[in-house]
Amino acid sequence: MNEQQLSVAANLPSGYLSSQDGVNKQSGSEIKWVDGCKPLFTVSTHLVSTVYTQDQHLHNFFQHCQSMDMSGQASEGELIKYLKSLHAMEGHVMVNFLPTILNQLFCVLTTATHEDVAVNVTRVMVHVVAQCHEEGLEHYLRSFVKFVFKPEPYSSICLRMVHEELAKAMTAILKPSTDFLTSNKLLKHSWFFFEALVKSMAYYLIESGKVKLSRNQRFSTSFYHAVETLVNMLMPHITQKYKDNLDASRNANHSLAVFIKRCFTFMDRGFIFKQINSYMNYFVPGDPKTLFEFKFEFLRVVCNHEHYVPLNLPMPFGKGRIQRFQDLQLDYSLTDDFCRNHFLVGLLLQEVGGALQEHRDIRQMAIQVLKGLMIKHTFDDRYAARSHQARLATLYLPMFGLLQENVCRLDIKDSAPLSNHNTMREDSLVPNSMVTPQKPGSCIENALHKDVFGVISGTASPHSSTPNVNSVHHAGSRGSLVSTDSANSLLDKSSDKTNSLEK
Repeated sequence: MNEQQLSVAANLPSGYLSSQDGVNKQSGSEIKWVDGCKPLFTVSTHLVSTVYTQDQHLHNFFQHCQSMDMSGQASEGELIKYLKSLHAMEGHVMVNFLPTILNQLFCVLTTATHEDVAVNVTRVMVHVVAQCHEEGLEHYLRSFVKFVFKPEPYSSICLRMVHEELAKAMTAILKPSTDFLTSNKLLKHSWFFFEALVKSMAYYLIESGKVKLSRNQRFSTSFYHAVETLVNMLMPHITQKYKDNLDASRNANHSLAVFIKRCFTFMDRGFIFKQINSYMNYFVPGDPKTLFEFKFEFLRVVCNHEHYVPLNLPMPFGKGRIQRFQDLQLDYSLTDDFCRNHFLVGLLLQEVGGALQEHRDIRQMAIQVLKGLMIKHTFDDRYAARSHQARLATLYLPMFGLLQENVCRLDIKDSAPLSNHNTMREDSLVPNSMVTPQKPGSCIENALHKDVFGVISGTASPHSSTPNVNSVHHAGSRGSLVSTDSANSLLDKSSDKTNSLEK
């Protein structure tokens, strides 16, 4: 790319095109030059290429990477200098060379032997991804991950896997001592990096043949540690920094949920359950509404995985007749055994039970998530068989226990039978035809109407003030949901045996 001034010849000798030296002033006296061979003709060249870049910073980086490939030696100090200079790239340069840039960065990530190189590579990725989002070109990034990105297989050149090095680098960037602008961009656009992690994991299992092994033998101990560290490093950004950067925290929470859900397919599920449990430990009763939104959005995504529905449950119906609910006491209550055997549904029901002690908006939020999953499982083609639907029903039996516990806390002074509306309230979990078990001494008679649960969820108002939430004992999201004070609270409200609750 330059500009040249050339002389103009009035005549040219025969065979001049075959001359290796070309035509110049020393070509001979037979050439007649215009105006005494003055440089009258100006020509400038401008590069138009998808192979060679006009950006000097990107050119230097590509050239250095090429020299490293040819020599087999890496000057990591020089490489870091060229990586840092990429932050000065212009936006249109990134777009024009997006697949090449990202592929080269992922390649450097797996060949570098120093942590500083991996961190700086990931910082450049964060910069490129953020720039594409600002330009409204997120679809380019999604196309890259889906169609273009192919992690290098493990070899003597690529000594490390993308998923492991990327997880470590993300953790390093999220440390409190690092640049908060970069960490905020990483949180906001974390979907890209988690998608790259998942695809690298899948490629690794296919290329290495480890996809045929059991899940607990597929990945190294170091990678399990890297994932666990990443989750623990990410959580404070979600639960503590949402006030300053709500969009980034919300996006990171959703991206983490999708990643955890995908990991059920590839990794040891006991390890994934542990990460979910670790996630839940960052939330406590009385959290702000935003944190409840984060938690139930996470549960909504994670519980949509097919592992949520084990189809090897015992049949609740036998010999052509409905068994009495008393025969299903183990599954009827939200016991520790139930939660151990059905971790996801048990966790969700526990969190719903805890949310019923919170404010109206939070109660509605929890009920909507639970009801949405029930609807999904009802209309999922994979579970259309009656036997599958019957097994699904057993997963939700503990819901009746939650209903009973919370109905007993209501103060409904009207002793008349509950009205029978044909319409279903938006937040009601109880269909018109659903019948509760008949138990001696129960505070509910034969039918648990949808309006009762509407009162609990806050969509319908009782005839008196709302129940005293402070009198309810909450043992934590994974603790027992049985209220030790519910009986005393009931006695405090009325000692009259003809109380409407008794009826």
